[in-house]
Amino acid sequence: MLLFARVATFTGSPRRVMPWATGITQYVNAHSSLPVTCWTGSFGYPLGTMIWSAMVESEAALAANTGQLLADPAYLDLLESAADLISSPGHDMLREVLYGAPGDPPIGALATVTTATAIVDRLGDALGWAVEIGQHVEQVIGTPIGVFTNVFGTMGGIMWMGVAADAAAADEARAKLSADTGYLKLIAGSKDLFINGSGHVRQAIRIA
Repeated sequence: MLLFARVATFTGSPRRVMPWATGITQYVNAHSSLPVTCWTGSFGYPLGTMIWSAMVESEAALAANTGQLLADPAYLDLLESAADLISSPGHDMLREVLYGAPGDPPIGALATVTTATAIVDRLGDALGWAVEIGQHVEQVIGTPIGVFTNVFGTMGGIMWMGVAADAAAADEARAKLSADTGYLKLIAGSKDLFINGSGHVRQAIRIA
């Protein structure tokens, strides 16, 4: 399984951006077999960031659906209607599932997305550590964690994603991890597996 994500940063009033983002999400879900969710970037993202994501069986399946949409005049009209709102070119990401999955979160859920880049000649060790810590975090906080690796983009890129039902649940999960000595020991075990300074933690909120 693969996780596809499209990220774009918008300017202008949320009065225009939010309805457009949710509207195009609904259109894609109605006119393709892609199970698209829409998120707005919160902490760690540039203001105005929107993320669309979908789990797909293969790159071929993704290409079939996107090709169909690009031949749809109504879809292209929707894209053009927001051209003046996009501040910089968006980008697509494709990641392979290494372990688990975050499930299908409800509207209003908060996703915590952690990324880091492994040292290439330590990639095998880094992938093993990535799964180990993902499994440990699941046990501590009681909700699923997905671990993903980059198919394209930065070589050695690894992503962990967990979803909380709301901000209170996210607070509770952080408190549990902070108090867990096993988690802190595992973090210490990542020494020399990742490029220094490559770690980044972000949060996004599902809006559609």
